[in-house]
Amino acid sequence: MTKNTGFSFLRTVKSNYKYILSIFATIIMAIVLYADTMNFPMKFLGILFLVSVLLIICLPQEIEYAVIAIILIMGCVSALISPINDIPDERVHYARAVYISEGDINLSNKKANLKVSEDVKRIDEHTGQTIVSETLKETEHSTREFIYPEVKMTNAYYSLSYFPQAIGISLGNLFHLPLVMTYYLGRICNLLVYALLIFLALKLAGQMKQVVAVTSLIPMNIYLAASYNQDGFALGIVLLALSVFMNMLQEDRSISSLKLLSYYLLCGLLVLSKFTYFLLVILPFFIPSAKFDKNKKLVFTNRLLGIIIITIFAAIWFKLYGQVKIPILADFLKQVNVNKQIHNIISSPLIYGRVIFREMLVNLFNLDNILRFGGLTYGTTNLFTLYVIFSVCIYFNNATKINLNWWTRLGIFLVTTGITGATVLAMFLTWTPVGSMVVLGVQSRYLIGILPLLFLLFTSENQQLEKVKDFLSSKSILNITLLFNICMLLSTIFRYYN
Repeated sequence: MTKNTGFSFLRTVKSNYKYILSIFATIIMAIVLYADTMNFPMKFLGILFLVSVLLIICLPQEIEYAVIAIILIMGCVSALISPINDIPDERVHYARAVYISEGDINLSNKKANLKVSEDVKRIDEHTGQTIVSETLKETEHSTREFIYPEVKMTNAYYSLSYFPQAIGISLGNLFHLPLVMTYYLGRICNLLVYALLIFLALKLAGQMKQVVAVTSLIPMNIYLAASYNQDGFALGIVLLALSVFMNMLQEDRSISSLKLLSYYLLCGLLVLSKFTYFLLVILPFFIPSAKFDKNKKLVFTNRLLGIIIITIFAAIWFKLYGQVKIPILADFLKQVNVNKQIHNIISSPLIYGRVIFREMLVNLFNLDNILRFGGLTYGTTNLFTLYVIFSVCIYFNNATKINLNWWTRLGIFLVTTGITGATVLAMFLTWTPVGSMVVLGVQSRYLIGILPLLFLLFTSENQQLEKVKDFLSSKSILNITLLFNICMLLSTIFRYYN
């Protein structure tokens, strides 16, 4: 029995030797690219190598389960090795999660209502410390509170986006875990919800499973999902909504009203978590009418219902967002004025229209920021060209799997352009000093959600492309995504654990 088991393991290793060698070569490459000293953290390197090899050897055949395995394992490693509050804006996102875990759902302009546990202060004092640090290990949860006005910096997102993190914090406090363990538990709970949303998305994506899988496994997505940043939840909802849309495009029978309603509800959730993506609600209007019920009145009513749902969600969001005034934490924010900025756009549309359009193009054609981590101070941006080549290969692998007519392509183009423009415009109005010729605050990660739409936009019936369809197996694709995530983890390890 032992002999057979050993033989089976050796055979498994032999059949996966190419993947194992690629992992080893990636670690060597990362050492060359990201290690600043010869004092290598060998324990971290050894553990990461073994975990990665076991993951690729034992990877489930079904792509849904394989993707979730990569997300959970790589995400947990990221959650544990990333220093406290190292992820973009994590300090205020953690404070918001603590605020919600204490039963405070809505933000307020009254300072007296912005009390949070002193856990926030203690965590804040240890920003930048890693899991191997000793100072926080014995610190317990505190029921004492203090006023923390900076929590209002998260007012653009409704509380729903923070429920996973808040649940983790509540569980940690319930079981009297040390503060640092509760902190990491909140990160991991956020990751679990992201994994669940991606699992549902993959189940619905049909022929576009590889596209959704690769998008969900972008290192930045896993990095954000394994943190207190609400973008993990928002990106999960975006990919789930797009998978429902792609499912409707591939539907052989009439699209049910329930499926359409579920799509609109997901778009409604996006209003509260990633506002500019509310434009996804327009996409069903560009699905051929033949795919819907023959009752034209019912089809029109369903589409109208979607607009009403989004309008209601938008009204709620605007009311909540408008009631809370964010504190001015930087001098340049004193020069931000939404009304004056709108006046400038109206009075000089050519000048400021060019500024916004230029920023749209810059962010669409230069997404290397999705490989920059921490406070955007380190990362794997030197691998961006390789990631672009990989993305092109994914396109060739899937380019002919869905056939779209010109009307649907037009809708996808308009929505993609609209989301990009709305993202830039939002930062121009709320984060850029009046009269500036440069838009501040726009980051590539804000546009990750449009990537599946770009794949759809350029689908083709070209017979030459049909010949190269599926030239990469799903396991090869997942292995490559794993290698990019290994590089992400190693860039963090070499920065903080040398």
